[in-house]
Amino acid sequence: MLAVASRPDGVALVRRLGADVAVDGRKDDVAKAARAFAPDGLDAALVLSSAEGLAEALRTMKRGGRVAHPNGVEPAPRAPRGVRVRGYDGTPSRDAFARLNRLIGNKPFHVELGRVYSLAQAATAHRQIDEHHLGKLAFEMRPS
Repeated sequence: MLAVASRPDGVALVRRLGADVAVDGRKDDVAKAARAFAPDGLDAALVLSSAEGLAEALRTMKRGGRVAHPNGVEPAPRAPRGVRVRGYDGTPSRDAFARLNRLIGNKPFHVELGRVYSLAQAATAHRQIDEHHLGKLAFEMRPS
């Protein structure tokens, strides 16, 4: 797997999480790294943010490849002809939670937590969404 992260700490994180190759999207040539990683083209890409150089990197996709991105990534990724681009929403449902629970139960499962906040810190957590952080921001819920 080729992973693109930002800053050295992000690159180190995706390496720890199992990336075969990790590059810094803010300073490295992502398209060049993609061509070196997959000389015949990338089969699939999960795009979680839009950055300079994304369009060039997506031109390394194989014909018949797939690009997925959460709706809200702006601008939405565009890929060359013959590559399917699909946006998705994280819509909660009973089936989605059941599938997630099966995945958690079947294999080692890890969520990288960047920081855990109390509910009283909700405003702070919201402001920090736009700042550089590693992992997910989460709230600790305690029964009353």
